[in-house]
Amino acid sequence: MVPARQKPISLNTRNRDIIDSHKKRFDGATGQKSDWGSFLATVTLLGLAAAGIYHLAKTTNRSPQSVDVQCCQCGGDFMLAVPQGTGRAIYITCPHCNEELVLDLGNSR
Repeated sequence: MVPARQKPISLNTRNRDIIDSHKKRFDGATGQKSDWGSFLATVTLLGLAAAGIYHLAKTTNRSPQSVDVQCCQCGGDFMLAVPQGTGRAIYITCPHCNEELVLDLGNSR
């Protein structure tokens, strides 16, 4: 069986320009030069959290190797290892209540 391949999504020029401008604003705000894959993954996860599909977990303490997370559903605290190169937003599951969460590593308040 032939493995499935990604198919390109066709965009008209106007939509491409809008997405390019959002990517430039994102890169400017984060101070990083992200590739398209990490940019789209980040905005998709944060968009799903904003739409209420997933809950947005809170970070309470951040070190270079880990982050303390507080679940917004059960209030449980847990530590999460963050390998170098991890994107800004990641999908996680709370070990206490098994709630699906999105964690914004760029927002440690």
